[in-house]
Amino acid sequence: MRHIRFAILLVSLAVASGLKAAEADSVITLDRCIELAFANNMAVRNAANDTRAAVELRREAFTKYFPEVSATGMAFWTHNDIFQYNLLDIIEIGFINKGKMAGVQAMQPVFMGGQIVNGNKLAAVGEEVARLRQQQTLDELRLTTESLYWKLVTLKASRGALEAAIATLDTLDTQVKVAVDAGVAMRNDLLKVQLKRNTYRSEMVDLDNGIKLVRMLLGQYMGKGADWNFDVDDAVPEAVPDFPAELYMPGADALPLTTDYKLLQKNVEAKKLEKRIEIGRNLPQVALGAGWFYHDLLEQNHNFGALMVAVNIPLSGWWGGSHAIKRKSLALENARNELTDLGEKLEIGMQDKWNSLTAAHRKMDIACEGVGESSENLRLNRLYYEAGMSTVTDVLEAEASHKESIDSYIAAYGAFRVARSAYLIATGRTAAGSDSGDL
Repeated sequence: MRHIRFAILLVSLAVASGLKAAEADSVITLDRCIELAFANNMAVRNAANDTRAAVELRREAFTKYFPEVSATGMAFWTHNDIFQYNLLDIIEIGFINKGKMAGVQAMQPVFMGGQIVNGNKLAAVGEEVARLRQQQTLDELRLTTESLYWKLVTLKASRGALEAAIATLDTLDTQVKVAVDAGVAMRNDLLKVQLKRNTYRSEMVDLDNGIKLVRMLLGQYMGKGADWNFDVDDAVPEAVPDFPAELYMPGADALPLTTDYKLLQKNVEAKKLEKRIEIGRNLPQVALGAGWFYHDLLEQNHNFGALMVAVNIPLSGWWGGSHAIKRKSLALENARNELTDLGEKLEIGMQDKWNSLTAAHRKMDIACEGVGESSENLRLNRLYYEAGMSTVTDVLEAEASHKESIDSYIAAYGAFRVARSAYLIATGRTAAGSDSGDL
């Protein structure tokens, strides 16, 4: 049964319960919640800063292509002459006890074993990894925000169902009081009704606290503070949403779209570059340079220019370098193994989330049928009680069963919405957009 009288009552009470739109500072949609969370959440800001830091690191690596320019200068005074000579054991001659020297030089790397080129490529990979991690943070925040949003929606719906149950008991209380006064019912029946109603009132206190806590958490995630007074724009629908078969995507097709798999691929790419850099450290290195120098020694000023060639050939370095290269090769092999292994696990995880989505929809369908059955059971028991064919206990049991079935439907709907978002994110797609209006 897709359209149920009591479910309609549930929706109207859920919308009216908690903060009414007129009493709230604002009524926000799911899209707006996600937008605010992305704009204000501290985790997102930190991830953005990490990305900017990676950009600066890439720019820093690019400067290694250019000449390294340095300038030096010094002046000195000594208490004894630097150079002293004993002339025929007759006289001691000394000179240079003060002086000045300065120079500027530029060294342009010509061949560094590919370290500069691969270092720049590695920095670019690091920037891409930072952006992917930022996307991971957004996906996690999106799922958390949606979970809180639908938790608030379902708690408000549960509150509406509880209000409806209390209203039913209020009516029953009035009927039983009339019967007790007329002497056709025992006072014990009235006490049973009042006891059940008090139990529901206690549950109302817990529900109100839960609604307040979830609202505070959602407000904090959106960067509006825990005291922000707002209401959500969705409610639990009266009919079961259609099964979203169009959302299914084979794991092999979805895998390249996921952030986690892209990070694994970048890890392999980074390990390749690290190995190349390690090889480059053990290759000859050549640099060309030019400089201009000045000195003032022996009270004579001299300046001169020079061209330089610097060649560094690591001879004994290959002894330890060969082991370092093997170590990098093993790290690359591990990265490739992780790409294969974790890629397969990601596909399994996608299937698991699809199974959860399928199960949540099935449970919601079953719960909706239960609402219809329990609604009819309550209606009949109330008619039987009014006709004197059943007891108050029967009515209370039927009412409790009806409320339980509504709560099950509400919980199943919330689980369905969260499972839907989790599956979309797991398959590399955006879960943004509240399509509750289509349900």
